[in-house]
Amino acid sequence: MAPIRRLAAILSMDVEDYSRLVETDETAVLAALSRAFDDRIRPTIGQFGGEVFKTVGDGLLAEFSSPVSAVNWAARFQRSIAAEEGDKALPIRIGIVLGDVVVARDDRFGAGVNLAARVQELSPAGGMAISRGVFEYLTGRTDLYFTDIGLRPLKGLAERQRIWIWNPKVVHAGRSRGLVVPDPATHPSLAILPFDHLAADEEGISFVTGMVEEITASLSRVKEFLVIAHQSAAAFVGPAVDIRAIAAEFGVRYILRGTVRFSGRRMRVSLHLIDGETALQIWTDRIEAQIDDAFKVQDEIAERVSGALHPTIRQAEVERSARKPPGSLAAYDLTMRALPHLWAHRREENERAISLIEEALALDETYGRAAAIGAWANAQHIVYNWTDDLFVQRAKGRALLRDASGRIETDPLALTAAATAIMLIDGDLERANALVDRALDLDVNHAWAWTRRGFARVYAGLADEAFACFERAVRLSPRDPFSFNSLIGIGLAHFASGRAAEASRWTRRALAEKSGMTWPLRDLATFLAAAGEVEEARAAMDEFLAARPAMTVSVIRDALHFMNPSLLDRYVSGLVAAGLPEETLRPMGQARPSA
Repeated sequence: MAPIRRLAAILSMDVEDYSRLVETDETAVLAALSRAFDDRIRPTIGQFGGEVFKTVGDGLLAEFSSPVSAVNWAARFQRSIAAEEGDKALPIRIGIVLGDVVVARDDRFGAGVNLAARVQELSPAGGMAISRGVFEYLTGRTDLYFTDIGLRPLKGLAERQRIWIWNPKVVHAGRSRGLVVPDPATHPSLAILPFDHLAADEEGISFVTGMVEEITASLSRVKEFLVIAHQSAAAFVGPAVDIRAIAAEFGVRYILRGTVRFSGRRMRVSLHLIDGETALQIWTDRIEAQIDDAFKVQDEIAERVSGALHPTIRQAEVERSARKPPGSLAAYDLTMRALPHLWAHRREENERAISLIEEALALDETYGRAAAIGAWANAQHIVYNWTDDLFVQRAKGRALLRDASGRIETDPLALTAAATAIMLIDGDLERANALVDRALDLDVNHAWAWTRRGFARVYAGLADEAFACFERAVRLSPRDPFSFNSLIGIGLAHFASGRAAEASRWTRRALAEKSGMTWPLRDLATFLAAAGEVEEARAAMDEFLAARPAMTVSVIRDALHFMNPSLLDRYVSGLVAAGLPEETLRPMGQARPSA
């Protein structure tokens, strides 16, 4: 039969530093390789539509019908190796590409096979590296977090290739200096008690124990609050425990409890977050799942719990700070008080946020989180057209960014705030992306960081990559009072993708969720104009200009300079069609402060 050519997902796998490992302990390495192939590769790869077509020494090549299936299988394989082998796991690298292959009998040849082998060399041990084609195909189809490591030279290829990597151990990576542990006197803290369950068999007991460990590990990566080690909390079992006594013993503010019930292969997890001082329940949720894939279910539940506790604990801390008498407020309390004013997205509220941040920095001029959030607030004043002096506002924001520099490396919230300010003030997307990636390396379930990652993609002209970021942010934190910002991002991404009518629908939804917010009327006006709804566009523009009578095309262009030129031109064209004047028509003094 003549060779045939087709597009396929090709996976290449090998063991990092194989020669040295064999030299050290050949018997153990060969035994581990045999176990990996016989127990974890051969029985499972076909279930994901994969087929091994070549094995060579420590490596293999496989073809998959779908890039998504290839990535999902690779993640499952690496996680199973890590879970069962621990520190003794072989350092296996995986590369996956979408490329052209020539099929000749049972073998594959061509550019796709060569590219997979080269991409694999960039994979971290225990993770995977993927090409642009695979990454773009994954959009909205996987929950795995890939880090963009940029254009890389590959041996034997003339052009550099853009590569993304997935490393499940990135949060454990060594750092040049020790982590800064939050002060328990100011930062929130949490203990996760063993979950109650009625599992009679060993498998059910093991599953519940593993799930609590995974939730604890996931929350331990959240640098916004302290989490007591699983081993310490494991002693407190049973429904009759005294919540206040446990909170006092551990010195924590919050306790997470859970109950698990099984029905065949189905399970229901009931979760309760309790205030350790009052013993009052402040959050509850229920999760139902099929437990055919234990690791996957444990990961999903850990992600949902982490995403839900972010805004819940943050809001509880805001309310706790609000109850404190003014004379006892610390810089942390003032910064927490500033957050709801920041996410209100109204001019007078944003000014209040800036004022509270200034009070916080007066108490502690070295507090990096306050400086970063202050820079974010000043950036909002620029981009939402709440100031008539962009130069002064940018100077204030840049000064605060300098103050935050070097003081926020382990704080995902502060890193996200600084990334937002850098994006909006300087338009430096490369630097902003680096901070967002750092925030997600520290806490992959940080919804605000995913939102900013989405906006950065849209601004850079990569709207198709933005949707998964915004959707993940909303899924992680559906009750977050700041989640409306992801809806605005989805609208802008639709506009950037040429779907103006859909963009206006998402923007209207955001406006409905956040009463009193008027700046997105600017988005709505340009989206409606682009969709041909000129009369409605002019009505939205009139409402936007009512609070900003001196607004002009040149001011908008200056404020939104961070957008890529093509997107900015289309955005401004819609505003002009909706009635935005080229020159000032009304004095700025008529502006209302409620914008």
